[in-house]
Amino acid sequence: MKLPLNLLVCTLFSLGALTCITSVQAQTQPSQEKTLSPYPFRYESISLVPSTSSTGTLNTASMFIAEQLERNLSPEMRSRALVVTDFVALNTLTETSQLGRLLAQNLMHEMQLRNWSVTDITFRKNILIEASGEFSLSRDVKQLKPPVQAGSIITGTYVNTSEGLILNVRMIQVISGAVVSTAQVKLPADRLISHLLDGPPRAPTMPVLNLTN
Repeated sequence: MKLPLNLLVCTLFSLGALTCITSVQAQTQPSQEKTLSPYPFRYESISLVPSTSSTGTLNTASMFIAEQLERNLSPEMRSRALVVTDFVALNTLTETSQLGRLLAQNLMHEMQLRNWSVTDITFRKNILIEASGEFSLSRDVKQLKPPVQAGSIITGTYVNTSEGLILNVRMIQVISGAVVSTAQVKLPADRLISHLLDGPPRAPTMPVLNLTN
């Protein structure tokens, strides 16, 4: 006998709140055999605190992305090093923005809270001490610690439309290139998003880190 299937559709609105709609499919014929899924899919509602501010909405979206990414992953993946890279513009895949970098920082925070082994690839070999301050992060590959062997990478793309910013996020297994989990969210077209998208350009591209060694 095939069991009724609960389907959950969650939409993130401009105020940062989640509206969840549950639909139940009709009963199936008794002669049909029960089909077992290889993954422990969970369709419970994702509970998030609504926000009325633009920054709160951005944080809520980051939490929503992290919850989606975790839904169909095996627990043993948490023990491997996880790297989060900047989100990029979909039309080029080589350009980012303040928003793309901020989203990556938010996801590092959210995944670490969920007990993932998050690795920061911008960590310097040595702390730089200058009159202006002390610095432990860098984007100069020559100044970075040798990268650890990463198990998976979180990356994402964004498209800016008149109705808002559409984000597509995925977790990719480094060795195989397989997409092991995905997430989607839409951010409102407001002044904060526009400011983060139109901020100063990123510094010139540096040499690529090898995360598979």
